[in-house]
Amino acid sequence: MSDDDPHFGYGAGGRPLWTVRDRDAEVIRTVLRKAGSREFGERHGGFVVEGGQDGAPFAISCADDADIAVRELARYEEVLRKAGYRL
Repeated sequence: MSDDDPHFGYGAGGRPLWTVRDRDAEVIRTVLRKAGSREFGERHGGFVVEGGQDGAPFAISCADDADIAVRELARYEEVLRKAGYRL
């Protein structure tokens, strides 16, 4: 790995993982994707993982219609708790 390569490699879609925060956010994204959740994209709604700087908690949200978001947020919570995360 050269100095130009991200320290923690690359996540889904080639997202560079430069910091511990980047790596940890990608682990959360991976847990949600493996559970069948869709990540927010240019053409559709889905989950977004933000925050986590300087040891702060991550914020996971659903960028979708309100009725879909309510159901999805409940799913995210269940999936993440089963994976050992505190919410």
